[in-house]
Amino acid sequence: MLPSKLQNRQSDKDRKTIVDRRAKLLNQVADYILRHGLAELSLRPLGTAIRTSPRMLLYFFDSKERLIAEALVHIRKREQLDLRRALSRSRSKAREHLILQQWKSWSSPRSEKYLRLFFEVYGLALQNPDRYSWFLQGVVRDWLPLVERAFAFAAAVSAEHAQALATLGLATVRGLQLDLLATGERVRTERAFHELIKLFSLAIRSWHNEQDAEANERKPTGHGRKAMQQRLPFRSPRPSRYRGVNQMSNLPRTRRT
Repeated sequence: MLPSKLQNRQSDKDRKTIVDRRAKLLNQVADYILRHGLAELSLRPLGTAIRTSPRMLLYFFDSKERLIAEALVHIRKREQLDLRRALSRSRSKAREHLILQQWKSWSSPRSEKYLRLFFEVYGLALQNPDRYSWFLQGVVRDWLPLVERAFAFAAAVSAEHAQALATLGLATVRGLQLDLLATGERVRTERAFHELIKLFSLAIRSWHNEQDAEANERKPTGHGRKAMQQRLPFRSPRPSRYRGVNQMSNLPRTRRT
């Protein structure tokens, strides 16, 4: 969203130019933060690196804090887009393969700077929740619905079960990412992610088995004609191809004179 001072432009052409220029700057700032982190971020070297000035950055984003916040949200949206692409596949085998590929991407050396930045901001937000409230509000809420919908669609489970699985998956993946950053043991953490996928398959299968068992308990104990006859107080006559003969044979016989 544009700062208020930029929303009052009269010309639509000027407004579009501002939006495009701001979006380009935001993308460049996001790339810079991924390379250098936030610990010693300063507007002057940032502006030099992306060929602009601190004054222009403040013109487009109002403050350094807002610039950082929007850049991190922009980075998060990139990650979510990649995950949506992986989860939108209709075939389960293809989807599982892409999820494993997504983990390889998350745990690759190329993503390490982003992960360090993410957990750096996470720690700062926990220490100063008022200043980083925008981060804490979105760090779970922006991801959980996406993963919930994936479970509800791909696994065909209830909304409550999808939320529980999504919560478990999101927390476990972040724990594995922290483990990887702390130890650098890529093979072990990847093996753990494979086991997580297996556990999810078991949990989903167990949930469906429980639903089938409950459905069977609600069904009548018997089915078909035989069960119906057992419940009736009488047995219906068996139909015959020669219905007229049967009817005649049931009539009372008369003695010949």
